[in-house]
Amino acid sequence: MTQNTGRQTIVVHGAWTGPVTDPQRQFSGRVTASDVVDVAKGQDVGVSYAGIPSRVPGAQEHGKYVLKAGGHDLPLASFTCGEASKSAAMGHDDTQPAEWLAVVV
Repeated sequence: MTQNTGRQTIVVHGAWTGPVTDPQRQFSGRVTASDVVDVAKGQDVGVSYAGIPSRVPGAQEHGKYVLKAGGHDLPLASFTCGEASKSAAMGHDDTQPAEWLAVVV
């Protein structure tokens, strides 16, 4: 079930592949719940992160997450792992499958 954040949300079960420092790093998963009309439960999706190329970005500089579902590219306000918020999940390995919450811009 999606969380009531006042925005459209998508819950995805999946994992990241590749090292954190790899600019080609990708997330792959399957939708388990969605408030977005064009994104259905059971649909395969991907998420990528495009960051600022400088090693130490300024306070106003940051990257963005984009969820790709079929022919749609949806910019995300946030993309967080539900497992990482649990107290026992210190040092969560994001390359292991888990539930992730995508909040659409």
